[in-house]
Amino acid sequence: MATTWHQEVRNRNREEFIHAGQKIMIENNFTNVGPKEICAQANLSKVTFYKCFNSMHELIFAIQQKVFGEITDFIENYPSSRSNGLESVAGYLDAWIVFLKTTPGHLKYIGFFDHTYRENYPNEELQESYLELVKEGMLGKVLRNFIAQGIQDGSIRSEVSLEQTSSFIIEMIISLMQRLAFRGKLLEEEQGVDIEELTKTSKEFVLYYLENKYR
Repeated sequence: MATTWHQEVRNRNREEFIHAGQKIMIENNFTNVGPKEICAQANLSKVTFYKCFNSMHELIFAIQQKVFGEITDFIENYPSSRSNGLESVAGYLDAWIVFLKTTPGHLKYIGFFDHTYRENYPNEELQESYLELVKEGMLGKVLRNFIAQGIQDGSIRSEVSLEQTSSFIIEMIISLMQRLAFRGKLLEEEQGVDIEELTKTSKEFVLYYLENKYR
């Protein structure tokens, strides 16, 4: 069925709200932003907002989906694949380090999202939609594929649990990147550490754990 003019306008307005919401919520935190601020940023009316979204929660989840999609595209398109699995994991970790440098706002948004919904979701429908997003898990799939490749080619220890290890690494990466995105400059000032060196150290920890030292 062809898209009607009204559907096209609605879709365009929806994208405007998502774009505006992402920008303003990264700058001001979720708790300080409501439909009024989103509409002002998007230069659209409140009536139009509620034609596109049933609530602020629905907009927040739509932005989270967009953010995850853009991170996934970046990681997948980064030239991570190398001569063996361990080196490919190194390339995967390099992609995250570059992403932190170039697009810290995305990591901040995920941090706000995790804090806002740290105990429960606003309703079953949004919970189901988010679980579907997590199940797709392309970020984790890329890493799992590299670890599996390494186990097969002998560059990664064969006793490594594929699912458990890949899950741990991806959660560790996101947590570290979120903290550095939020407090990186302060950490440099307060602790006298260099952010880039911290990310490189975390990378070396992961590679040291994975490496098959008897090959």
